[in-house]
Amino acid sequence: MDQAQWKLEDNRLQEVYNKILKELARRGKEVKDYRKTVRQAGRTIWEEADHSWEYGDVDAAVEVKQYMDSLRQVTQNYEIAKRQHTKLERLELSPYFGRIDFIEKGFSEAEEVYIGISSFFDEDGNILIFDWRAPVSGIFYDFELGPAKYLCPEGLIEGEVSLKRQYRISQNKLELMLDTGINIGDEILQNILSGNTDERMHNIVTTIQKEQNLIIRDENHQLLMVQGVAGSGKTSIALHRIAYLLYQNRDSNMTAGNILIFSPNTVFNDYISNVLPELGEENMQQTTFEEYLAKIKDKDLNFESAASHMEYVLSARDRKDQETRLKGIAYKSSMSFYHLLNDYIIYLDKNSVSIGDISIEEKTYNSPKESILKKRVLISKEYIQEMYNVDYADLPLAKRLEKLKQRLYYLIRTPWQERRQELEDQLSENPNFRGKIRAYSRLFVYLEFKPVREQIEAMLQFDSYQAFLRLFQDTNLFAQLAGENLPDNYKEICSYTVRQLMNKYLGYEDISAYSYIKGALAGAQSMSHIRHVVVDEAQDYTPVQFGIFKQLFPQTRMTLLGDFNQAIHPLRDRFGYEQVAQILLPTSKAELQLTKGYRSTAEIVNFSRHILKGSNIESIQRPGEKPQLILDSDPNVLIDKLILDVKETVKEGLESIGIICRTARESQSLYDKIRSKINVSLLTKDDVNFNRGVIILPVYLAKGLEFDGAMLFGTDRDNYGLEGDRKLFYTACTRALHKLHLFSSGDLSPFIEEIPDKLYEVK
Repeated sequence: MDQAQWKLEDNRLQEVYNKILKELARRGKEVKDYRKTVRQAGRTIWEEADHSWEYGDVDAAVEVKQYMDSLRQVTQNYEIAKRQHTKLERLELSPYFGRIDFIEKGFSEAEEVYIGISSFFDEDGNILIFDWRAPVSGIFYDFELGPAKYLCPEGLIEGEVSLKRQYRISQNKLELMLDTGINIGDEILQNILSGNTDERMHNIVTTIQKEQNLIIRDENHQLLMVQGVAGSGKTSIALHRIAYLLYQNRDSNMTAGNILIFSPNTVFNDYISNVLPELGEENMQQTTFEEYLAKIKDKDLNFESAASHMEYVLSARDRKDQETRLKGIAYKSSMSFYHLLNDYIIYLDKNSVSIGDISIEEKTYNSPKESILKKRVLISKEYIQEMYNVDYADLPLAKRLEKLKQRLYYLIRTPWQERRQELEDQLSENPNFRGKIRAYSRLFVYLEFKPVREQIEAMLQFDSYQAFLRLFQDTNLFAQLAGENLPDNYKEICSYTVRQLMNKYLGYEDISAYSYIKGALAGAQSMSHIRHVVVDEAQDYTPVQFGIFKQLFPQTRMTLLGDFNQAIHPLRDRFGYEQVAQILLPTSKAELQLTKGYRSTAEIVNFSRHILKGSNIESIQRPGEKPQLILDSDPNVLIDKLILDVKETVKEGLESIGIICRTARESQSLYDKIRSKINVSLLTKDDVNFNRGVIILPVYLAKGLEFDGAMLFGTDRDNYGLEGDRKLFYTACTRALHKLHLFSSGDLSPFIEEIPDKLYEVK
């Protein structure tokens, strides 16, 4: 870089940095002043407000409201000042990372656009740093030198990029500067990716690629589906997309509370919790699908957790005594079962209610113990059917029945009153009731209308759980609904499911199906405040679970991120975004591909690519060592080799090492054997925090995580020998950034045998 240019850039950096420090000091004082004001306002309310006013004392209530409004206003001012101060603190650490010189069409002079984590203006209102989410900043990610354009509220702005420059800046120190014709220079990208991973995911604003930026800034589709290879940055892109949407919709009062992300597990929630705060935004709402199911389940119902379900599936695959449930899980994870449930919902809508006349047996009373019966129709069958099929047809079945019940109770109120008056007139002419006419008329009308109420309750009675149970109890109906996709052992599957349902304990596959049925029949929980939904690891959801998403968010914008090559559940059918779109039925949709992996070295990518057949994963060609295969027929000696390897890897400076086993049971067993010899921790399904260091964990908890070094323990045929294990093995291998070591004491996994010898080393 020309020294004169370096000097000019350094001088500008010092100028901007000093202004940031000045504004930081001003905002810091402002925060302290507002904090003092908030405390004083609270103290004033405590000392001066009337705390003993009684109900109905309007003047006192008005006074308290005025105090509370004042406190709310100063608190709001304090929060705004604090957020601005926090943004300035981040700018102080690194003011900006990029620059473009853009000559707008029709103008001769270029505008210098410096891009940072957030915007910064000087005291005269001149913009010194543009937020990376600003429309013009998109040019930095999307265009090389030459013609460029960006869309802003005023319309499409066209022009030319005459300069594109990148920086690495630490506070006021310019460490690296280079001009580049592409969006991210290899030198900066390689420098960042060659470092160690952290216990939290961090923002990637300085290295966003063009294809990633397209996803982040998409606002044209209700459903955006991202298929990205391992290490392509899917989750990070999703979080930056959330930050972008909050920025773009800041004038429409969209907040982080209007965005919900479904994560694969609670540990992952902690792992990604750093990104949005780094970008100057509050964290969105986070949940797991399991947590949602727990919220809506019946109080007396228990169900298998997602982690326990995976543990069962990965442990029970060869057990003949578990064959019925395993085949049931496979069927209940299919599109065929999803269609069966929908057909059953239609069946229930047509057959759950047997509508008849609502009638009453009226009596002519000669004495308290003697009467003559006469039957009369109060509400005709035809009228009830019209209400059911027309008036309330848009409501879910259970709500429709409840609405109809309320309507029928309302309709019998007038006949009730008329009948009571009629009885009073009748009894007044009979000397046997003299002096007790009103009491007897009320008693008799109650007794006459009691069967009417029973008719209504019996006719409109419905229970979603019992309806779900009946689906499996009536095997003939089950077979009829399944049609040509009926599983061979459907009677055994139905019988097993009935036993579980009778015990009020549902497998993970059944709690999802029941929740779907319940949502369709009784109405799903309202989530109208959510304006955008992000579903991470989308490949791990079943058709039925996507059906639940459709119930919850029928019109909400959604971003799905997944890699169907990492669909680790070995029993599930091939399922892709085409079927997902058929379920969600969006008004507009797009499917975008990310084929380049940034996580692993070229050697690890080349090794992992051969595990999958026809993989299109690309490498950024970051060099590293070949994966190592460590063998020993003695399991105890193999453990000793693992311990030695961990110690050597730690000495080399790798700070995050994941020892990945197939199951939690194997993870616990290995942990018990080595915990006294090295500093190691065990990650379980109940953990909520992710920390660096040496961690033992099952492969299904490693989804979405990454480690400086990944050590797969037990890479033999017993653990990874079936075709259904291929994606599981691929997922485990792609957790590694710099080192991948595989340990085996038995017959080698066929997936390793398929890989050319030159791509790994044997020790």
